[in-house]
Amino acid sequence: MKYTFFSIFAALTLASCSNTSPDDLVDDTPITTTIKYTTDIFPIVESQCLSCHNDNSASGNNSYSSYTQFRNATENGNVIDRITRSVGDPLLMPQGGQLPQNSIDIILQWQLDGYLEN
Repeated sequence: MKYTFFSIFAALTLASCSNTSPDDLVDDTPITTTIKYTTDIFPIVESQCLSCHNDNSASGNNSYSSYTQFRNATENGNVIDRITRSVGDPLLMPQGGQLPQNSIDIILQWQLDGYLEN
């Protein structure tokens, strides 16, 4: 009897951990904290943008090397437009492929929170 219970429990546990589509891997947890540049935005910019948008190689005349530069490009430029374009659109940034949706959501929340630095 114990063996049957544990077998059924194990089978149900394993079945509940399976992925049936890429949508299962999307983190759709609402953002409940205030987003700040230093802790939340800069890591995204550093890993996804600075290879092309830096002071030495400002692709499209846009350097995102500082808070002020990225805020200006987000607030008055086209960062939001470029990161939210559809896959396959030649103007989508970064050029290597779309940012993960949770990174886009963090940038959009930063905008809503008022572009806080620290």
